[in-house]
Amino acid sequence: MNRRAITYYILGILILLVSTPLGHSLVNIVYLNKNLTGVYVPILNGFIHSLMLIGILVFSIGIITYIKDKQ
Repeated sequence: MNRRAITYYILGILILLVSTPLGHSLVNIVYLNKNLTGVYVPILNGFIHSLMLIGILVFSIGIITYIKDKQ
């Protein structure tokens, strides 16, 4: 197995695992002094889902890299 493909696999899985705490941190950083009374949960879900999508895309790059190197 290619070392680059393994790196993408592991990086994708790590992003998926830490997407929730990282999403909380990013919302708190981006909206530092804002009042998010009614919209905190939808914004948080958007950040978490976007991070999960990035993790899935990185993982799929690892799969594609592995398939290309196998041929």
